Amino acid sequence: MVTFAEVTIFHLRRAYHDSLSNMRGWLLDTSLSERLSVLDRLSIIDAWQQEMMEYFTKNGYCFACNRRVTRCTCPHEQH
Repeated sequence: MVTFAEVTIFHLRRAYHDSLSNMRGWLLDTSLSERLSVLDRLSIIDAWQQEMMEYFTKNGYCFACNRRVTRCTCPHEQH
């Protein structure tokens, strides 16, 4: 298990890509996704992205630029 002090951007990016792969697989599974409207799919993707932003922030990184929150210069308030 990785602790907060050990979490690097590489751990977070790996978790992001694994999660994205799972999300794509789930959304492309026609036995499940055929029952979803386009709006349902977009809502699921939006919620997933929000969770990823919170996960990055909780671990001290900006989701948009992948810098430490303390070094982030992004023009938005996500932290």
